[in-house]
Amino acid sequence: MTVRRLLLVRAVSCALPIVLLVASCGMDRPAEPEAEVAEKPFACSVEEEIEPIAATFEKFADVASTSWCLIGGSSESDRVPGPTDERLVGILTTRDGRVVGNALRTQGLGFTEAAPEEIPVEISELLPAGADWMESETFNTEITGSLYDGRFFLDRKTNRVLFDCSNPVKPGSSPPNVVVG
Repeated sequence: MTVRRLLLVRAVSCALPIVLLVASCGMDRPAEPEAEVAEKPFACSVEEEIEPIAATFEKFADVASTSWCLIGGSSESDRVPGPTDERLVGILTTRDGRVVGNALRTQGLGFTEAAPEEIPVEISELLPAGADWMESETFNTEITGSLYDGRFFLDRKTNRVLFDCSNPVKPGSSPPNVVVG
């Protein structure tokens, strides 16, 4: 019996370093500094220029004020070549508050209460307190013309519009020209 124990102890002591070496091969390593930089989200730099928004969203007629940001786009530091999605998020007020009210009352649009999601902090800080947001998929399609993804939330209390769009375009044109970064 002692000979068996001695052989078992020797076998384990020889095999243990090999097992530990193989097990350590799959351990996570700290991320390279470049990888950390590449995964940082794009910044939302708030703009207040009316013209690009009025031209992109003609349905809202005469825009009185707007605050928006364009997030994304390509930059020289991108690791993957080619275009990337741009997200246009903001809030607007029309000169004629009836534009929002009329849209909300239009039969067949089917507006329902909705809660905007994942709005950048820089824009969410500008939203009216206690807003009563309404959304309609039919209205969203009417605004986008099915050319891009977009959601439009209308506040029936303040007659403001919150927009959140991916790659917005006006037929025959391009999205607002904003340098991000």
